[in-house]
Amino acid sequence: MDNYLKAALVLCVASVVVTGGTIAYALRESDEYSISSDGSLAQFSSYGELQSFIDATRNDGEYATYSPETRELLTPAAMDGSSSYSTTNVQVYGVDEADLVKTDGEHIFVVSNGDVTIIDAQPEDSMEAIAVIGAGEILGFEPNDVSLSVSGVYVWSSKLVVVSNVYEYEETEEFWYFVQPTTRIVNHHRAIVSVFDLTEPSAPQLDFSIGVSGWHLTSRMIDGVVYLVAQWGIYEVDDRISVPNAWNRDSRKEFDIDKVHYDGETQCTDAFVNLMAVDASDGKHREMSVITGFASTVYMSQDAMYLTYRKWVGELLWVDGEAAAEDESTTRTTIHKIAVDRLTMEAVATGNVKGWLLNQFSMDEMDGMLRVATTTSWMESENNVYVLGSDLSIIGSLEGLAPTERIYASRFLGDTLYLVTFRQVDPLFVIDLSDPIAPVVVGELKIPGFSSYLHPIGDGLVIGIGSQDGHVKLSLFDVSDPAMPIEKDSYVADDMSWTPVSSDHKAMLYDPARSLLVIPITTYDYTVDYSYQSAAWAFNVSAEEGIFLWGKISHDSLDQYGRITRSLYIDDALYTVSRTAVVASSLADLSELGSLTFYTPEYREWYG
Repeated sequence: MDNYLKAALVLCVASVVVTGGTIAYALRESDEYSISSDGSLAQFSSYGELQSFIDATRNDGEYATYSPETRELLTPAAMDGSSSYSTTNVQVYGVDEADLVKTDGEHIFVVSNGDVTIIDAQPEDSMEAIAVIGAGEILGFEPNDVSLSVSGVYVWSSKLVVVSNVYEYEETEEFWYFVQPTTRIVNHHRAIVSVFDLTEPSAPQLDFSIGVSGWHLTSRMIDGVVYLVAQWGIYEVDDRISVPNAWNRDSRKEFDIDKVHYDGETQCTDAFVNLMAVDASDGKHREMSVITGFASTVYMSQDAMYLTYRKWVGELLWVDGEAAAEDESTTRTTIHKIAVDRLTMEAVATGNVKGWLLNQFSMDEMDGMLRVATTTSWMESENNVYVLGSDLSIIGSLEGLAPTERIYASRFLGDTLYLVTFRQVDPLFVIDLSDPIAPVVVGELKIPGFSSYLHPIGDGLVIGIGSQDGHVKLSLFDVSDPAMPIEKDSYVADDMSWTPVSSDHKAMLYDPARSLLVIPITTYDYTVDYSYQSAAWAFNVSAEEGIFLWGKISHDSLDQYGRITRSLYIDDALYTVSRTAVVASSLADLSELGSLTFYTPEYREWYG
């Protein structure tokens, strides 16, 4: 290995981005701090303690700043056809997730081009953009020298909740390295929640805008309480560690030190992971922070939020352009459990598992236990399933699954885990978790391709969405007999293609009452020259008929450069949404009912 590269890799602050997460490389041990006797995270009692802890776990005073790629389900049981409009496809029933498009059954709220556009959706043949909420309205002040990007929205009661990232820098010039002028940048990045009253949807009124220091990692909403998670690189200004702030519009106040928690076993501190619970009805809020490595994957049940980060101990290698542990047994994921009850957040437990997580679907809570699926090593990988008790101690495990493969999709449903691994073929494992102490594989199926997302549709059926030889593939798995899962039907797109559902579950629409599945798919044509087409592909999926492509909806006539990102239904109309337009189609035959171009990008001027 190149000595320079090896030296760079062992730096604690060189957090490596891997599939939406980061990995902290542990350099040293410190027994000065320890986890509380009950396993929960400890709290600082003074700024001096915080400074001392970070000094003991950092690398020679160096600090990292980090801006991760934002990556950001109603379950089928919640989508029972009783509603006249669809909701976001979320992982946990009752735990909403922010999305780029939402509806309240009358209006469509679209995040696009830095704004939130409110569209009057009915009647379909005369849709109208009735309001545009810009940066100034979201911030609550004029955005001079401040930039903003919207991460997603929620709709709750008569409120619109907008989650955003705010970028603001303070620059000072210093002289380092042979008196070469250097600009020192102090960031005031923050993730904010802005709540608007929708009593008059055409004139939304800002109730409040508050947030915390850091880059928005994710958020959830339970019964009108928004849980915001942001991560903020540790750095110092004038020899003082910058403590996270709570923001109210353009004013800020440092966290009380006793609201900052730490894991005494952390050997490399990269970031503050800042949390804020906000009641959308009145703006009351509370905040807390955890000093960790950079958080990677967040899962939330109705009772707790689980923050995870990855850490490696031992020699690092460079494999296929990514850092990898020489000994997979030294790869760990640390999990912090934050119990929630409305505005109350309490750090109650910390645990570790071998390997790393793929995404939020790698975790699931049931009866107070957390079930986790992990992969170890890039070279000779294997896959594991762990069951952790309420204190996050491991009470059951199943290790060594599918050697040389890695997890591509997982879905926990009650006492069963459906797990997809992949290298050359797509093994679907059915794992029985009814005995948490002894998880066991009860069924296995191998087919070509792989699934990146699994979605249950009832009657012992699970849809798999993924790829086969560069073509989008849909699989209909019959898992009614766990010991003998079968691929009941499949559909493979004719052209080279891709769907965002593979990495973003919220891009999928499924309506069980109509057996309707809608996903955006982009197809590519390399035969003459590079070209692509984006469309919403509508399928009928049922036990009787299998998978049937019903039709495709394209926005080409409205915007040849736009990709369809979301679909939803209101009553008997299907709406497909890109960042510039909405098309309404009949759910009887997919005929067009109306369309609206709500944004005209500048490139229209360039291309005529």
